Amino acid sequence: MIEVPVVFRYPPLKHIRIHKLGYMVFRDPKFREAFMQDPKKVMDELGLTKEEQDLVLSRDGVRMYDLGVQPYIIFALVWQAFGEWPSREQIAKLGYGRRITEKS
Repeated sequence: MIEVPVVFRYPPLKHIRIHKLGYMVFRDPKFREAFMQDPKKVMDELGLTKEEQDLVLSRDGVRMYDLGVQPYIIFALVWQAFGEWPSREQIAKLGYGRRITEKS
């Protein structure tokens, strides 16, 4: 038997349904509209688990990223589907993002 090394492991298969959802939201305006109208129904149809649905509905991009969801998918789900993106104040409150010091 020949063993072939796995070079590319991203995204993890654990969240492949979230990636499929995000891809469809990004690429298909009719699907995006259906998702915006009734996200629970669409996620049920795609077979997302309760944990995955809660993650998507949380709109917590940092948590999604930490769990291995690809950044472009996070963008599609948080910004395109829900029309939200965290403000600088929300980013600071959550404790993530870069802090840039001004040079004099």
